[in-house]
Amino acid sequence: MKSISIWSIVFIIFGLLFFGLNWIIVGYSELIAFIGAIFILLGAIFSFIAIFKNEKGSLKFISLVSFFIILFLITWFEPFQALRIVTWLKNIV
Repeated sequence: MKSISIWSIVFIIFGLLFFGLNWIIVGYSELIAFIGAIFILLGAIFSFIAIFKNEKGSLKFISLVSFFIILFLITWFEPFQALRIVTWLKNIV
């Protein structure tokens, strides 16, 4: 197991923490949700890099599978989360 697959799982965990923080606080914070989405996306990117570099271990696959499970659960329990992030990005530009 190399460092890229470890970084992928670390970014996935940070993304979960930020989405959990957004769920716990009263109201809604677009910035926290956006940072959580970026961390989860970085975790998936690092997982793909680890797969293409043929790293040993199965942590890279666990991170990739958890990426899709987390996205499914976010859209299942809070379907407008992605729409809010895209709208927030549109208003910035």
